[in-house]
Amino acid sequence: MRGATRTHLLIAGALLTVVACGGDDATGPVSSRGSVRVIQASLGTALLDVLVDGGVVVSGLGAGTVSQPIPVATGARTIEVRPTGGARSPALLQLAVEADSQYTAVVIDSSSVLNPIAVSDTGGIPAVGMTKLQVAHLARLAAPIDVYRRQPDFDGLLTLAFPFEYRALSGYVQSTPGDWQVLVATESRVGGVPPDVPGDTLLIVGPVTLEADQAVTVVLVDDPEGGIEAVVARER
Repeated sequence: MRGATRTHLLIAGALLTVVACGGDDATGPVSSRGSVRVIQASLGTALLDVLVDGGVVVSGLGAGTVSQPIPVATGARTIEVRPTGGARSPALLQLAVEADSQYTAVVIDSSSVLNPIAVSDTGGIPAVGMTKLQVAHLARLAAPIDVYRRQPDFDGLLTLAFPFEYRALSGYVQSTPGDWQVLVATESRVGGVPPDVPGDTLLIVGPVTLEADQAVTVVLVDDPEGGIEAVVARER
């Protein structure tokens, strides 16, 4: 969509609840719509339903998956995500939707209050025949970390984010089809510069095999048994 803006909303809090907004239809005319997609990164809930202004728009969103873009009308909108067939949670997300804007909500398990953060999106659509990967850091209890990746067209580790702050998004990196890996290590510096050799390894994710024109978001979350876990959410 020409001229569209894209924003990621990283949500700390597993479940969202509805506060219905009055006014126009949440779908709205095509000329005045934005869109939102939901990444299901909750380790404690197998299936989620997504609601916009109280109406169900996606049913049974599986763990580690991403919804299709959901069209929403401009203006104040309330997004709810709840367990399929379960009770509602007391948390909610409200969006001020602008025309031709795109939003992404990452839903995780957390004991903290819901606190959306807007982060710039570098663009998730790969060039024709290519693949893309990004990493989101939502592991609230993790010590400071650095993140590396190994991509299909390079035989070795490449830096991705140094340091990688909580609730940060790496932005997408692009490569050829094939196997990706993500390595999470303890933060390490030599004169303020990331070393060639990572610090202590905390987590290795992958291989994540992507075919041409596919993209993926690796969401780092707290492991209930301690440490860091990853949810691999395929986007397309």
